[in-house]
Amino acid sequence: MYKLLIVDDEPLVQVGIKSMLNWAELNIEVIGTATNGQIALKMIQENAPDIVITDIKMPVMSGLELIRNCREQFGSDYPHFIILTSYEDFHMVKEAITYQVTDYLVKLELTPQSLTEAIHRVLEQIDRSKK
Repeated sequence: MYKLLIVDDEPLVQVGIKSMLNWAELNIEVIGTATNGQIALKMIQENAPDIVITDIKMPVMSGLELIRNCREQFGSDYPHFIILTSYEDFHMVKEAITYQVTDYLVKLELTPQSLTEAIHRVLEQIDRSKK
């Protein structure tokens, strides 16, 4: 079973992501939520999630800072990131690409189908990196 961590400073977004899909059907366990990148980094170090869905703009430590810290500590294959944000900022997208995120989703456009497609892409990446 794959492990998923959800990182967003908005509790309603956390609940929405958890309830949007049947995670068990996708062979994914939601191991927890974090309200900022600093808490998430500690959870990643302790729980080793395969996938992290993170917001970009959060207090204490942003999603991009979280990803950068993970890349420095764990390399480019772990964990796999999906960014979920309210911002369609080209500079943020460009920076996210340099950190090899799997997908960049905009909250207002998020549907169960778009989230499922992003999850399938990330699972394919994980399976390829394990080989």
